[in-house]
Amino acid sequence: MRRLIRIVLWLSAALCVIALATFAIANRTIVTVDLWPLPFTAAVPLFSCILGAFAIGLLFGTSFTTLSRQRLKIRARSSERRAERAERASAEQKAAMSNRPVALQGRN
Repeated sequence: MRRLIRIVLWLSAALCVIALATFAIANRTIVTVDLWPLPFTAAVPLFSCILGAFAIGLLFGTSFTTLSRQRLKIRARSSERRAERAERASAEQKAAMSNRPVALQGRN
């Protein structure tokens, strides 16, 4: 099963590379990019502008997702610790209750 998943991943990656190469070949037109606040301009192929914008968006999206996952992991660890403390306290109470004399066990 793992081998099948690995093959599917490699095939999908190969298809993405082929699609990107085709996109790059079809969009080789040179465009001038004006970096407005700076006094620089650059003449670059159109595909590099589009793919560059896509890559920047991918980086921002990945970083925001990673930050939110980290927050959730921290919350999960905190909840796990609280649950472990509650389980320990419950076990201690049960142990204390089992050590009580028989006549007092019915009362709390």
